[in-house]
Amino acid sequence: MKTLLKSTALALALSLSFGSVATAKTPEQPVKLSITKSTAQKIKTLDGLNLHLQKDIPNAKPKAVVVISHGLASHSGVFGDFAKTMNANDIAVYRFDHRGHGKSDGRDSIHINSYFEMVEDLRLVVQKAKAEHPNTPVFVLGHSMGGHISALYGTKYPHDVNGFILAAGVLRYNTMNFGHLPRPEPKDSFVDGSVSLTTLNIPFEGAGLSVGGDPLMLNKFSVSFPNSFKEGIKYLKDNDDKFVAPVMLISGNKDVFVAPKDAIDFYNETNSVDKSLILYPNFGHLLMLENGGQKINDDVAEWINERVK
Repeated sequence: MKTLLKSTALALALSLSFGSVATAKTPEQPVKLSITKSTAQKIKTLDGLNLHLQKDIPNAKPKAVVVISHGLASHSGVFGDFAKTMNANDIAVYRFDHRGHGKSDGRDSIHINSYFEMVEDLRLVVQKAKAEHPNTPVFVLGHSMGGHISALYGTKYPHDVNGFILAAGVLRYNTMNFGHLPRPEPKDSFVDGSVSLTTLNIPFEGAGLSVGGDPLMLNKFSVSFPNSFKEGIKYLKDNDDKFVAPVMLISGNKDVFVAPKDAIDFYNETNSVDKSLILYPNFGHLLMLENGGQKINDDVAEWINERVK
């Protein structure tokens, strides 16, 4: 796998002169201490749900804002270390729990009609960040399901933000992550830990989807969440020419939930001129949330810093 990824990365580097492809370096940088202010509040969606939002603001005037779109069954709270790294680089962080997740409305009880509902939720948070930090560049980081939502957002609203970081995003469906879609369960059902969700027969127990011992990890969620990937992926493939924003794609070669080829295909097919792909050796699906993930946090901060000089 590692050899294949390196070969693919080399081929991409040779074939795309406007983009950049890199393999990760291993040294880690210590996080600079920074005085920050963290506040939590609720933000109401267009259809009346309350979403939990936390803002981590550096002491200095932010040079940029990053809005975080987290993964399926997880929540925004797992990005605490990432927020510290951003704040240490004078970058503000807005992180919120998606509908049906974490401390937001609908936990263990909500169905979605489409991921475009969550695109509009994300856009509300982006608009709030823009209003509270005028004339400040805004970036979006999406992980896993959140990467899918972020890519949909960047495709539907190509010029809304200054760039995207898509981390292990569900951008294609190269591993059939949740089997054939739609899944066989009734559309109004919920899937719990007794059901194997993936074609690799990995039971849904949190391993690989959120940090260990996470009390806010979902124990179950509507089957509409995996089923809705089908519509979203078709939209991304049919409209790949509309994604033009700067984008940093990151993936781990040990990811069994989302194949690195999802990121590689998106890199090849998107119409963005400023694009980078980093394939991290010895990382799984959680990337910056795993041991050694500080290196990834630092790489993201560097990528943003290069675009706000």
